[in-house]
Amino acid sequence: MDPGNIEDGNGHWFPQHRSKKYRPSQLAKLNPMERSRYLYYEKPTKEMVMAKEAALKRVRLEVRQRDAEADSRRRREVEKQQQEKHNELIGQLKAAEARNRIRLLRIRYNNVRNGELEQMIAYQPTSIRAVRLQALVPQKNNFLLNKTDNMLKNDRHRIEEIIDDEEMATTKRDLTCI
Repeated sequence: MDPGNIEDGNGHWFPQHRSKKYRPSQLAKLNPMERSRYLYYEKPTKEMVMAKEAALKRVRLEVRQRDAEADSRRRREVEKQQQEKHNELIGQLKAAEARNRIRLLRIRYNNVRNGELEQMIAYQPTSIRAVRLQALVPQKNNFLLNKTDNMLKNDRHRIEEIIDDEEMATTKRDLTCI
């Protein structure tokens, strides 16, 4: 602490004594630069202190309002983003449901078509016509709605044996004796 200065209680330091003290009439005659240098070290008047406090109060209020507006804007943006994500998710779910419905319709159509083709082939008067029709009108693969394995354990074992048999000892038949 400087021994020549005192504190006024608000954190401002003022000189304790001054070599030259001006009266208000002398102060009015000084040029603006000298007047500001002189008044810089003078204690502020009550009006100045009150005006300063009112200005600080107004600034604090404006800052609080601005912060509250920014906070509410941020909250609205977050809510908007959450709503957009929710809408996007709902859209994706609806699209997946529509794709699934279309897939089921295609499967049903192909299965009905294949059944009708099989029936047409079965009702041909001769086997040559049936083979010809089957060659000319290709069937599409039957689509299964569920992909469960209907094969028994013994059947699966037998099929694996046939597939692994490289010498074809299991399936090779001699048809010349017939």
